[in-house]
Order: sequence, then C-alpha cells, then structure tokens
Amino acid sequence: MAVVEVRCPECDSLNVVKYGRQPNGAQRFICHNPACNRRIFLLNYRSKSSSATARQQIIDLALNGADVEETARLLKLPTQTVLEVFQMLSRFSLPAATPRSSGRRSAPPQAAAG
Repeated sequence: MAVVEVRCPECDSLNVVKYGRQPNGAQRFICHNPACNRRIFLLNYRSKSSSATARQQIIDLALNGADVEETARLLKLPTQTVLEVFQMLSRFSLPAATPRSSGRRSAPPQAAAG
C-alpha cells in the first residue's frame, strides 16, 4: 500500500484529512491548521472545459450565434473559460475575403474633351 503525503496548497501544512468527495468523484481534503485561510481543497482540479466534448459544445454554440455569456450560462462554465475557447477559435479562423487586384493599375480618369 502506497502512502501519499498530502499538503495544504495554502499553508503547506501536513495537518490534512480526507473530507468526502466531489460530485464528479474527486477526493476532497480539509486543512486543520487554525492559521490557514483555505480550508477545503482538491489535489487535482479538473475543469469541464478541458474535455473535448465541452470544447465541441462551445464551438457548436458559437457557430449558431451564441455569445460568450449565453454559452457560459447554458453549459454552466465560467465566462473566462468560454472566452478562452472563443479566442482560440479566432486565431484559427480565416481572414475576411478581400477582392484581389489584377496587378494592373487602372488608368487615371480622362478629362472630357469638349
């Protein structure tokens, strides 16, 4: 059996015990150091946005015209997370199409003779 030394990320104390589980199954811990400002923590935080399905849902909503706040509300994600995915998408999007010139200069307008 392996023993893992768990330290509080705030105060670096070893006075830590298990404190139940998150809804997603992740183990919670509580720091019993009275001087610590942080009480409950996880060893490994996992964000829903890191999953490929959440990114795909954000992309689908963006293609359907949903803005950042609406997407965050629908998917129950932080607005900053959705914004980061939107910014990633904007880096990969193609620039707007512009008419190409033929390379020839157009002749200057002629004054009408008369």
